[in-house]
Amino acid sequence: MKVYIDGLFYKGSGIGRYYEALTKEFAKRGIKIFTCIPQDLKSEFEKDFSGYSNIQPLFVDYKKFSLSGFFKHTNILKNIQREVDLFFFPHINLPYSIPSTKNIIITVHDLIPLSNIYKKQILKRTIFYFLVKRAVKISHKIICVSNSVADELLKIFPQISHKIQVVYEFVDDKFVNQNFQIKKRIIDEPYLLFVGNRKKHKNLELLLRGFVKIKDKIPHYLVIAGGKNKEKDEIDILVEKLNLHQRVIQYVRPSDEIILNLYKFADLFIFPSLIEGFGLPPCEAVSMGCPVILSDIPVLREIFGDSGFYFNPYDENDLADSILKVIFNSNLKNQILLNQKKRIEVFSKEKIIEEYIKLFESVINSKNESFTFRKTLST
Repeated sequence: MKVYIDGLFYKGSGIGRYYEALTKEFAKRGIKIFTCIPQDLKSEFEKDFSGYSNIQPLFVDYKKFSLSGFFKHTNILKNIQREVDLFFFPHINLPYSIPSTKNIIITVHDLIPLSNIYKKQILKRTIFYFLVKRAVKISHKIICVSNSVADELLKIFPQISHKIQVVYEFVDDKFVNQNFQIKKRIIDEPYLLFVGNRKKHKNLELLLRGFVKIKDKIPHYLVIAGGKNKEKDEIDILVEKLNLHQRVIQYVRPSDEIILNLYKFADLFIFPSLIEGFGLPPCEAVSMGCPVILSDIPVLREIFGDSGFYFNPYDENDLADSILKVIFNSNLKNQILLNQKKRIEVFSKEKIIEEYIKLFESVINSKNESFTFRKTLST
């Protein structure tokens, strides 16, 4: 099997990690891979993918969302169309044209830019809608990372149900195999942890307001790890306003080594999002031995089921109470972690990669195999 996997999002937060994990797993199984990578990431790519002789990178002079790249990318794909069996885009940002003779698979991770949370960002919503509409129309199969994403997508485009297949995300080996190799803490004090970007839907304001209510009742610091768009953003301003600068530790764009260490030694992971496509960080935290409490939203109910310890993402008092309940009850904390570890076994890497390969083979062989998009989880 020969596959083109678009790599313009390489090193780009969630989609970049999704791309990297899948590409390596496909290569391990003997799939020949062609992939476009921004030229300025060449050294990092060659370091990360050293030893994968069946991956052929094509380094380009443009990046994701580049207007010139939107057209240049078309020529790249035309040049390799006879060498690949299908084009796989792990996102919805397709170039101007893709050879129509080839099979196209895309991944829809979420529809967050179309949510009410971002309703005032009219230009961003309009562009995102255009990209999604075009991508789902052109593609032969659409991978959604959860039932929740598939449901939202079908509300907008009900005619594409026959194209959709839900394939969940999996926890990368680095959050399993390195767990017992980490011996030394980078933070000596006890702490609560959040990992993720600082966009509005992540609901960090609620997290800070909940934490300020209990900071005098617990010895813990609050650690926030993830990227941000400005040197000083709304979260920095709120930390100062709430006088939390001595109790909040921030890691901006932390390395994987730092994230692994933070997961390993945190007393509790808190995920207060208002909307998600899947929600991989809490799965990673559990895999590293850290129990999680979660906002009570449909997709996190879907992923964690009865193992989840949920709070109202619009109620800072409920969040504060939930933290105290877990922190001060070691038996409850241990039981939560035990249940959650059992739950995430469902997201087996081997099983999920096989689902991808089966889908690829079906599309390539044009068997028109019928998939039901809705998945049922059981442990």
